[in-house]
Amino acid sequence: MIDFISGTLAEKTPTRIVVQVNGIGFEIQISLNTYQHLPPQNETVTVKTYLHVREDMLQLYGFAASEERMIFKGLISVSGIGPKLAQTILSGIVSTELLQAIQNSDLDRLTSISGVGKKTAQRLVVELKEKFIQMGLVPDSDLDQAITMLTTVEQEALMALISLGYKKPTVEKALSKVRKAGAPESVEQLIKQALQQI
Repeated sequence: MIDFISGTLAEKTPTRIVVQVNGIGFEIQISLNTYQHLPPQNETVTVKTYLHVREDMLQLYGFAASEERMIFKGLISVSGIGPKLAQTILSGIVSTELLQAIQNSDLDRLTSISGVGKKTAQRLVVELKEKFIQMGLVPDSDLDQAITMLTTVEQEALMALISLGYKKPTVEKALSKVRKAGAPESVEQLIKQALQQI
């Protein structure tokens, strides 16, 4: 997969850009959210990309941030939602609002997006709510209630584990389990026990 493309922003519209790299112009489809984060034309730009492969064509989709690309991948995993509709959805709502609407099962907000009917909105909630929690894009509300204020030792362990590449919700869940079993005194012991839970 092409993870990102960096080059000169040769063309720029709200739905499409062309990035020139070593004399080659890459046509990339974008959302309105990404468009708003682009530099002026003819300046250097870096966009995260997703390559959509069909029998008759290859199509690049670009994103200003990794989070938007993760949401895009989640959207196209839902039955009945292709890249074009996913791009339309991301153009019709800010990423944080979309995540919040899915987390809160807010069908009214979702159906207000162009191209999203009631059945599609229901599929988004059913198929993506748990997936976005696992991806670390939205917090687990059940977990939030279970987690009380972290002690200094737990905060240090949390930061250490996140720096190792673990997602915050995963680490918080592990620390919560360790705490219930009787949290150890040192950061090192806490990290070891949390890693066993992960």
